[in-house]
Amino acid sequence: MFYDTPSSSKLTIAEHEAGDVTILTLSGQILVDDGDIAIRKRVLGLVAHGRVNVVLDLGGVTHIDSAGFGTMASKAKMLHDHNGGLKLLHVPARSQRLLEVMRLHTTFEMFEDEDAAIKSFKT
Repeated sequence: MFYDTPSSSKLTIAEHEAGDVTILTLSGQILVDDGDIAIRKRVLGLVAHGRVNVVLDLGGVTHIDSAGFGTMASKAKMLHDHNGGLKLLHVPARSQRLLEVMRLHTTFEMFEDEDAAIKSFKT
C-alpha cells in the first residue's frame, strides 16, 4: 500500500508496509503546526487500524524543529503503550546531534538499513 500526503504540505509522507511494520518516508521539513501535525495524524490513523510498528525514514528531511522532535517522542511513547514501537531510519547527522543535545537519543533506536529496522521489531 502506498499513500502520499497532499502536496500543499511542506512535509510529504509516503507510506509502505513490510509485514506488520509500516514505513513512513518523510521528505521536507518537520516544523511546528505543519509537519508535526501531519506525523501526529498519520500515526494516530495507523494505530486506529492496528498498525503499531512504525519506522520513520528521515533521509529526505531537511529540517526538524523542537516540535517535530517532541511529536516523534510522544508518538514513540503512544506506540509503545499499544505494544508497538517507533524506530528511526536514515537520521541526518545534524538531527542526531540535536537528539543528543535534547537528551532524546536514548528514546529511539536508529538505523541506516531499512531491513535491519524492520527486523528489529521481531526481537
